[in-house]
Amino acid sequence: MAKKAKGRFPARLEDIFGSKPFAIFIAVSTALIIWFAIITSVYPSTPMRFNNIPVRVELTGTNAEANGLSVVGCDVDTVNVELVGNRSQIGRMTAEDLVAYADVGVISSTGQFTLNLDVRSDNNIEFKVQSISPSVATVKLDKIETRTFDVEPAFPNIKVASGHALDREDVTCEPSTIDITGPSAQLAEIGKVVVNSDKTVEISSSYLLYTSDVQVYTTAGAKLDGDLEIPSVDFQISIPILTQKELDLTYELIGTPTGFDEDWLRERLKLSEETITLASQTSTAFAKNDSTLNVGFVRLSEIGLDYSTTLDIELEDIYMNQSGIQQVTLTLDNEGLSSRSFTVSADNIKITNKPTNYEFKRVTRQLDITVVGDKEVLDKLDADDILVTVDLLDYDAEQYPSESFTRPATISFYQQGKVWAVGSYRIALDRSEIKTPSVDET
Repeated sequence: MAKKAKGRFPARLEDIFGSKPFAIFIAVSTALIIWFAIITSVYPSTPMRFNNIPVRVELTGTNAEANGLSVVGCDVDTVNVELVGNRSQIGRMTAEDLVAYADVGVISSTGQFTLNLDVRSDNNIEFKVQSISPSVATVKLDKIETRTFDVEPAFPNIKVASGHALDREDVTCEPSTIDITGPSAQLAEIGKVVVNSDKTVEISSSYLLYTSDVQVYTTAGAKLDGDLEIPSVDFQISIPILTQKELDLTYELIGTPTGFDEDWLRERLKLSEETITLASQTSTAFAKNDSTLNVGFVRLSEIGLDYSTTLDIELEDIYMNQSGIQQVTLTLDNEGLSSRSFTVSADNIKITNKPTNYEFKRVTRQLDITVVGDKEVLDKLDADDILVTVDLLDYDAEQYPSESFTRPATISFYQQGKVWAVGSYRIALDRSEIKTPSVDET
């Protein structure tokens, strides 16, 4: 049996080699070998396409590098290429074997440039670039610098409790500066650097904020986003809070005679500003609970029909003027008022509080006086209603070496509270000493 099987094996091979399918296989294989031989000998080069080849901008060994320039922007990230090369070599290449690059040539200055793109292989396989898409790239070159900028603290969500104010001039930030690295052109655009805190809280006393949020803005106020290296810094913002109060502005009216209706006149004297807001770092600055601020003195005798004056607002050092008002104007509303002149006779010129050792004689026999006030009252007013008083209570003969001198006069009105005298008046007097009789004379 074994001999019989062994004798049949060559017969089977002969059957296989002599079969029709085997003959077809041999024919096709031979044709392929002949075709490959013809292709490699007649057409040794072939094109191949590669996609998404990354683009590099290399400055090593260039004038740009020698001048301290760096690539700060390129508008092309990848390219698609079609290469032609030896069929046996290029067929073994992949996209990872290729590098697309922008040729910076002899460029040595900052700016934006349109550069041609090319392709090379990292495995030294030779080929020709049939096409590259895109074929150019816009490249920005600039110097990378580091500059120091002052920072501005910002805390938009911090609210100040009623009766208090924020002292913005004394808000501090530590550290107060920051070093930013980036292209010189972008650094030149920076108008301000803001240290921002989004914390939300209502405060009534000095407060500390901590943040590392840095925002960069151009001089036009637009937020700047670019190739800037901003270090991570922990900032401390110190916010001082002031005690604040609104006060009514007032003034002191001086030189008013007895019986004068001051409230009536104040209704006609108008301040350009009625209130002012003050603040203080001292919590007890408003402990007196004052509701008014006196801005000055107004002499009644200076108020004419067209009266208007400017009063300066002067404050103690402990107060800050939150309103920013430095002056106010006081003006007389003269509607319903009038002015008349009167001549007062000697009978209405009185001397009071005379020293007992002197005798005084009136030299001034009559006095012309201008009176302003309610028109209806003035129409009925008579010179006999006007009293001129010379008070000698503080008289000192040593201050008046001459026996003839003048003294200021006070003008008042009998039972009339809505009129007043305008101007300054003086009365001339003569003095004589009263002699005490001697013993012999007695």
